[in-house]
Amino acid sequence: MLREATRLSNISTSLIRKMFEVVERAKKMGVDVVSLTIGEPDFDTPIEVIEKAYEAMKKGYTHYTSNMGIEELREVIAERYGVSIDNVMITAGASEALLNASLAFIEEGSRVIIPSPNFLSYFTYAKICKAKTTQIKTHENEFKVDVNEFSEVISRDVSVIFLNYPNNPTGAVMDKKDLREIAEIAKDYDAIVISDEIYDEIYYDVKPGSLAGYENVIVINGFSKSLAMTGWRIGYVIAERDLMDSMLKVHQVNGVCAPAFAQKAVADVISEGLFDKLVKKMVLEFRRRRDYLYSELKEFFEVVKPEGAFYMFPKVNEDCVEFTEKLLMRGVAVTPGVAFGDWNEKYIRISYATSMENLKKAVERIREFYEDKKT
Repeated sequence: MLREATRLSNISTSLIRKMFEVVERAKKMGVDVVSLTIGEPDFDTPIEVIEKAYEAMKKGYTHYTSNMGIEELREVIAERYGVSIDNVMITAGASEALLNASLAFIEEGSRVIIPSPNFLSYFTYAKICKAKTTQIKTHENEFKVDVNEFSEVISRDVSVIFLNYPNNPTGAVMDKKDLREIAEIAKDYDAIVISDEIYDEIYYDVKPGSLAGYENVIVINGFSKSLAMTGWRIGYVIAERDLMDSMLKVHQVNGVCAPAFAQKAVADVISEGLFDKLVKKMVLEFRRRRDYLYSELKEFFEVVKPEGAFYMFPKVNEDCVEFTEKLLMRGVAVTPGVAFGDWNEKYIRISYATSMENLKKAVERIREFYEDKKT
């Protein structure tokens, strides 16, 4: 019998992807489903980006680039962060960057600290690297890490800490001071902080802080969310040169390089001052959806108002898997909270990266669901 490698024995398929398949099956059964599951902007990539990419392809940007990425894009990213171009590497999406960093710095048998709830892939990276996971419960602190609690769980056997703010699945945004304090504490223990800042441009009230520039921090970001470019696979890493060299060992045999024409398109959009305008237009719509959904859902659930990203993480006060199944039969698909770590058995994730029309339809179905439960 052919068998998979033991490093994968404790890893299952993403529950988010499974939910996507469940929704498709429900649709085939004739159920009219509003899906609030996938974490992808429902907007098309802006035409400005598409036109820039087409121009780049005509100019010959269709070949390999340097493993580090084209200089034009690295320069504009470095300028935005106030770092050297040597501290920037372009990757084939943020997910590739996260895996590169994990393989480079998570030592087998070490501990990896992951606040919960959090993006499910971090748990997978720890398992692939055969590390032990220590979770920090954030539910009583509006889904933000308590620095004192972090101080209590870190020790010399910790190799990596994953931070993700604005957060998936909660939309929480952490205070800049607290983020920096965590990075400094981690440095005292020779631990690496992987700061996943992929949602940093999607915020509503307080601008998120970045940990770029700290010598023990690897910042991961990209343009999948901010420019609705999920299919283009343009991510990047910001880190000190010695950390970058370690990740490059993985990147050169993994992602190799991101698509040249896509790199050039993003570089041109940023250098011509279009980036912020395009992001702002999308964020204004996300804010409208957030405000509507929060005002409606707090009638049914315990819910913390998101400060960034495009997710809510309501507490439904019953088994989340059973709740999800029942709600699906009413035509609304959400993601069970158990996908995002411990202590989430009574939570669900709702993505509002869909139209207002769909959100209003979903809210009405949830209202009918709760009214029927009362009778």
